Amino acid sequence: MLALLLVAGAGAGEFTARQLIRSRIARLAPALGDGLTARTAGGPALWALAHRRIPRLDLSTEDARLGPLPQVTVRARLDDVRLGAATSVAGTHAEVTVPVRSLGAAVRAAAGSVPVGQVRSDPVAGTVEVALGQGGLGRLTLRPVIADGRVSLTVSSLTVLGRAVPPGSLGSAGGLGRAGGLGRAGGLAGAGGPAGADGTGGAGGLGAADGRPYPLGLRAGSVQVLPEGLRVVLDGGPGTLSGRDGGWTAAPGPAAAP
Repeated sequence: MLALLLVAGAGAGEFTARQLIRSRIARLAPALGDGLTARTAGGPALWALAHRRIPRLDLSTEDARLGPLPQVTVRARLDDVRLGAATSVAGTHAEVTVPVRSLGAAVRAAAGSVPVGQVRSDPVAGTVEVALGQGGLGRLTLRPVIADGRVSLTVSSLTVLGRAVPPGSLGSAGGLGRAGGLGRAGGLAGAGGPAGADGTGGAGGLGAADGRPYPLGLRAGSVQVLPEGLRVVLDGGPGTLSGRDGGWTAAPGPAAAP
């Protein structure tokens, strides 16, 4: 009986430790959503919490919100997490899946009063196709690109009634460019989207409608168009999490040699 009580007590302590760690990360990185789960690797959570150091922390969620994109799936790894007045991390890595429905929600929010029909990904072409206007009279093609560690969707092409329209003319293409500016920087995901290399208008940076950095100091390294949406791989260096909004302070680089 005593052995059973000890096992039950240890199990309850481990569960409580996991919940405390999860709650702290959720508080510091609210964009990861209420469905966040946390799992320590390399030892029990209770031991890690007692020593205020977690060699590796695995995070997962399917309801993260990155800017205008809801219901985003995130699988992240935090290395050498130190718990204290602020939470320091030696490095981060994440794989993010942005479902087509989330892309559709972002496009509809940017389009305002412009009707948005089917939104689908085209893995072969590496683009996202959007039907615009009544009856899908317009078709917008968006291409994901990476600039300054952020993923953006640039306008690749637009056709209206089967005729090509220069992306720069989106603002006068039957209202398709109004109410959110699908062809202007900031249209799809807020401020900060760069223009495409070919001069087409940027559609905004994914995940930062207010221009703030990605959580946990992450920077995008690759983006791939899949049948289910976008897959983004991100990495980050050492830094510190602090504040209610999950503010991230990158660790200073090594001092230059004299």
